[in-house]
Amino acid sequence: MQNTSFHNTNFPDSRMTCPLQTGNEDVLLDYCARALDAERKSMLEAHMAHCEQCREMAKAQTEIWAALDAYDAEPVSADFDRKLYARMEEMDRVPAWEKYWAPVREYLQGQPAWKPVLSVAAASAVLMVVFAVSGDGPQPLPAPVALIDVQDVEQAERALEDIEMLRQFESASAESAQKDVL
Repeated sequence: MQNTSFHNTNFPDSRMTCPLQTGNEDVLLDYCARALDAERKSMLEAHMAHCEQCREMAKAQTEIWAALDAYDAEPVSADFDRKLYARMEEMDRVPAWEKYWAPVREYLQGQPAWKPVLSVAAASAVLMVVFAVSGDGPQPLPAPVALIDVQDVEQAERALEDIEMLRQFESASAESAQKDVL
């Protein structure tokens, strides 16, 4: 439990800061559980006379504690542990396939264990069939990308350079032929 004896600056006649503002909510919970000593209880009650938030939280918690106090749990039978361990041993002896088949069997017998799951699975299967049938057929695979070797690139560059040199040679020879004609 956190220390609660602070001096409250908001309420001068109280010796406590607001537990809700200081992160000290445990004080209110202890108050509602009747676990505070007399001094802290009186300090909190003096604070709650001025703090509506603490009063409301204490009221709500008191109602919860009252409901818990009024709750009577069902008595456990004397042989509860024996029955529990016997059932656990029985479940361990069941083969794994039967554990997984049990919900399907229950569904087929009309018990609602897997109805939502099987309904969704059936709807998904129908949608898959519809998309498969209504599609444009199988899409062709993209053409394989040929890997270009570095040597091939260099050869292509040299070939382009040679072509450019031949063009320049042709244009130079055409110019000289024109000069000869003139």
